Amino acid sequence: MAHLTQKQFEEYASQRLPASELLAVGDHLEECEACRRLTAAAVNGDGAFLAIRSDVFDDEQSPAHLTAAQLADHVDDRLAGETLEIVTDHLSSCDQCALAVADLQAFRNEVSLDREYQPAAGAASNWWRRSFGSLSSLFRGSPVPAYGGVVLAILLATFIVWLMLRKQMGQNLSQQIAAAPTPALQPAPLSSPTPSPIQPAVVAQLKDGDRVFVLDADRKLSGADDLPPDYQKLLQTALADQQLPRSAKLRGLTRAGSSLMSGKDVNDSFRLIEPVGKIVMRNAPVFRWSEMEGASYYVVEVYDEQFNLVTASPQLSTNSWTISQPLSRGKIYSWQVKANRDGEETTSPRPPAPQAKFRVLDEATANDLARAEKSYGSSHLTMALLDANAGLLQEAETQLRQVLKENPDSELARKLLRQVQAQRR
Repeated sequence: MAHLTQKQFEEYASQRLPASELLAVGDHLEECEACRRLTAAAVNGDGAFLAIRSDVFDDEQSPAHLTAAQLADHVDDRLAGETLEIVTDHLSSCDQCALAVADLQAFRNEVSLDREYQPAAGAASNWWRRSFGSLSSLFRGSPVPAYGGVVLAILLATFIVWLMLRKQMGQNLSQQIAAAPTPALQPAPLSSPTPSPIQPAVVAQLKDGDRVFVLDADRKLSGADDLPPDYQKLLQTALADQQLPRSAKLRGLTRAGSSLMSGKDVNDSFRLIEPVGKIVMRNAPVFRWSEMEGASYYVVEVYDEQFNLVTASPQLSTNSWTISQPLSRGKIYSWQVKANRDGEETTSPRPPAPQAKFRVLDEATANDLARAEKSYGSSHLTMALLDANAGLLQEAETQLRQVLKENPDSELARKLLRQVQAQRR
């Protein structure tokens, strides 16, 4: 082959040389010292300098690096005996040559094609070895300056692979690559069905009327798509934490450790029953208390938060009374009962027992619950959580008893019922 043309020098230096000419140019550079030195100067000034330096200066001051042939034979597992031992010892102490081996292995893997497309094994091996040899010949002595050439070869090899895939089966590869006859195109195997994604584990599940609420480990709730978002959030939190909401509206209605919480006044069976320490839905609640033996009549008195008398009952012979004057919603009230026996008056609660307080549910919450009951009353769990959130513990307990009836084996349903019962004590 004649010397390289100026155009080939320029295209080789700028990495624009067509793939069809790359191997032929590489073979020529391996044989022609003049073209090799010119190309080295064009490709990399530093590489040319290093090549000249290796010819001028004595290498006795540092151990010689492996040759390109030794590197290629080591990558192809062609070394044996003493030669293999020498190369292995050198690689263990020379980071530059070890890095060059790693680059060559990556380069060799890059140019290895899928078996249906690659040429014969021997031809493929010769091709990559000749490519590396032609590039490494530009940089004599140390393989380190050849790294840029290796990167260039990888880019060119990737481009060649792309061209081969474009041409598909039945077309010949480039004349510079010794290719085996193209095998007959095999029918593509039938694609296997895509496996279903792994579903998160179920952490809570409760039957509720005609629906089933299911909460998975990712806190995704199903069975509540028809409920408003804030109701879904309430259900999601309760099922994930296995806890009933605690209403802030109950604060200030009871005193810790009071005798009212245990249901008795001090040293007396005459006591108030309800409403005590609770929230009532109706603004005209029913007052109930235990009977006092021998009492001739009772009088109920209702006070506001400033202990101003709001209303009082007439003399009653029974131990219950429904207030006739509606109370204001959202307000806290206290009440007491005076029993007359043989002309002597006894009041319950008596100090040191605390006042018997209750709150009338505010109008906005009462209206929300009425709308929820109308639209979603068949969901006992939803209504139980709404009632508990509003502080209506007795109503919440009634709903949760129905949930447990539908889920008799559910520890979660039983746990929620125990919680609301504990809050009522």
